[in-house]
Amino acid sequence: MFEMHYVPKPIAQVKDSDTRVALVGKVVEVKEGSFVLEDETGRKEIVSDKHVEVGKVVRVFCSQSEGKLSADIVQDMSKLDVNLFKRVRKLYERVGV
Repeated sequence: MFEMHYVPKPIAQVKDSDTRVALVGKVVEVKEGSFVLEDETGRKEIVSDKHVEVGKVVRVFCSQSEGKLSADIVQDMSKLDVNLFKRVRKLYERVGV
């Protein structure tokens, strides 16, 4: 059986061909049925019925269909050390993981 997983990516690297991605960023706007997530690379609107608050740092596990990202899971990351997270992500990118 083939198991799909969520690929962690910065917002700017999300492509239309990605089916599942994990994004980390700050909620900058909440709309009816969606919210806007921002990281240092860009912004994306994410369709969601989950409760989120403007200003919160979250990780969003998203499915993509017809060019729209939909939140499957929203994880509160407000206690995340953002600088450490960025350093670790750069290390992973450097070694190709």
